[in-house]
Amino acid sequence: RAFCSWHFGRRSKALAPVSAMIGLQPGKLLASSDIQNMASPWLCRAVTGNCKHGYQTASGSSDTCSLVARSDVVEDDALLPQQQQQQQQQEATEFSGDDGCPSTSLVSATTGEGAWQHHRQRLLVLGGTLLVVLALSTLAVVACLTTSVARISNVDPSLRLSASGDKNYFAVDGIQDAFSIIFRHSGEEDQDPGEKIVAREDEHKSQAKQRLQVPHHGLKGPPMSPKVGPSAPIEPISGPPASVSSASKPPASIQPTTGPPATPAPSSTLPAKPRASQCNVTTPIPQFPSGLRSWKLSPSWRVACERKKEKKGWYPFERNWCWVAMKDECHANLKKHMSWTTIQDHAANKGNTVPVSSSPFFPLESPEVCDRPHKGVSTTWSRKDWKQSYKWAKENVKFYVLNLPTDVERWAKISGRLKTLHVEAKRVLGVDMRVKGTLEKAKAEGWVPYDFNFNASQKNANSRRQHMGNILGTLGCASAHFKAQAQAIEDSGPLAVVFEDDSWPEHDFIPRLWSLVTAELPCDWEVTALMSRCPYGKCVSDHLVRVQPDGNEPAWRCHQGVNWGMHGVLYRIETLKQVQRKWKAAVFNEETPHCMDVDVALASISDKVSYYAVPAVQKPGFLVEQNLGSSRWNINVGSVKSN
Repeated sequence: RAFCSWHFGRRSKALAPVSAMIGLQPGKLLASSDIQNMASPWLCRAVTGNCKHGYQTASGSSDTCSLVARSDVVEDDALLPQQQQQQQQQEATEFSGDDGCPSTSLVSATTGEGAWQHHRQRLLVLGGTLLVVLALSTLAVVACLTTSVARISNVDPSLRLSASGDKNYFAVDGIQDAFSIIFRHSGEEDQDPGEKIVAREDEHKSQAKQRLQVPHHGLKGPPMSPKVGPSAPIEPISGPPASVSSASKPPASIQPTTGPPATPAPSSTLPAKPRASQCNVTTPIPQFPSGLRSWKLSPSWRVACERKKEKKGWYPFERNWCWVAMKDECHANLKKHMSWTTIQDHAANKGNTVPVSSSPFFPLESPEVCDRPHKGVSTTWSRKDWKQSYKWAKENVKFYVLNLPTDVERWAKISGRLKTLHVEAKRVLGVDMRVKGTLEKAKAEGWVPYDFNFNASQKNANSRRQHMGNILGTLGCASAHFKAQAQAIEDSGPLAVVFEDDSWPEHDFIPRLWSLVTAELPCDWEVTALMSRCPYGKCVSDHLVRVQPDGNEPAWRCHQGVNWGMHGVLYRIETLKQVQRKWKAAVFNEETPHCMDVDVALASISDKVSYYAVPAVQKPGFLVEQNLGSSRWNINVGSVKSN
């Protein structure tokens, strides 16, 4: 090896190749092979060589010249022209070796006009070479950027998603990409971030409204108005409280659009004689494409979300884990009035799902119609409205409250609230499966099928695939709802509303209900949830969703996770027995224990039952849930502890 130093300036004898220059620093240690491969020698020296220009070799094994000036060094500029020429010839002789490095002396450049021309040519060659290299490097970088941006814009990266602070990094085939999508938290939990993109979303959705509808039974006539009575203005009264706000408009009719074949509700479930007191006879019946709707994502996105869940221990059985993360965000904010766009935005900011800007998903089609908090604001009800709505409720609706015998305080609260609203309700005692002999009694009464095997259902619920745990409280809850339905069928009213005991109806609940039924509900309806959380389906009017099964979740999981809530449910009595047969078959299927949640089961068969719902995003809506906890959950957890 030889210690070589290089000098780039006017005294250079010759220039090394560009490839040998890149990355080298003065005093770098080179192997002999590196020196031999140089087309032209650097200014080199051996370890014992002499130093030029006022430097001397450092002691020891140093590979550089020290900064101590030598007095015995004579600069080339001080030599006479004849002496310079002699030295030049001597140095040319010294560089005759193959390795290009003299053993004892340094090479000095030629002087005079010829030397300057020689240096200028070399510099021009070097400059041109560097420009070519720079141009090629720039083109390579531009091509790389273009390819990466195109891949990101097409939302098809072969990526792995991982969260780190407020950034989401994407790795391509296991190698971290040079680009990252950065999400910033607003820090304003009470503010609805989805409102910031409402204008953009509305513009997008307005171009492709998919509310496919056809007239019902060819019925004709003027649309029903919630303002029944003379057209002259009527002063509000001070009886039941009235909330002053912008009046809600009747749902506008929407022309059918082209698309996949539409599937109407089964004709056997349609009422034989639609009545104006039970539905709006002029409202078209919503249609929806055959098959279940789902979020169409590229495999790379799905794999990215799946790997995210794998780290948390979730088992990835053929599920769309990007959608699961979006639902998880909804479940974590059940009592907040958040639109689906806001929910996806929050989940994406946490690095759990696909950003809205990349692949927006609308669990509620036509979200601008009903997936907005302000849609739940009350209208200004006139004196005529109040009187007409209470008259209608007395003639058409019976009210029931589900309440466990031991939950006396809950009954006192809900019954007191209903008395304030001048609503008479019948108490239906809940079903507590912790009491010995209750399951046998439920089978005898018909609330639970006689051949239902709870032990088999519980075994499946405990499996890794279902991951549910104890479901004794869930069984009692389902039995209680079928018990209340049986009571409503026995009382034979046209309509029935069943409350759970932790519900709190709004002050104008009766006018709202009257307007919903007579002005918005199509005549094919059979069941209507008055508060549905994480709803899935299609907005058909200002306050209504036509519920559909969630095509993102498999049938063995009962399409679980959407349309939660049985706090207030409206039933049509003339079709309720038909609905019960389909409903119970889903709830008491031992192979699908998730269906034992009655709201989940009803949503899973919504392609066979005409099921509508009021989305819980609307504020305040028809009712709210009191902070009393879940009796079903408490029994499930308590049973686990006792076991």
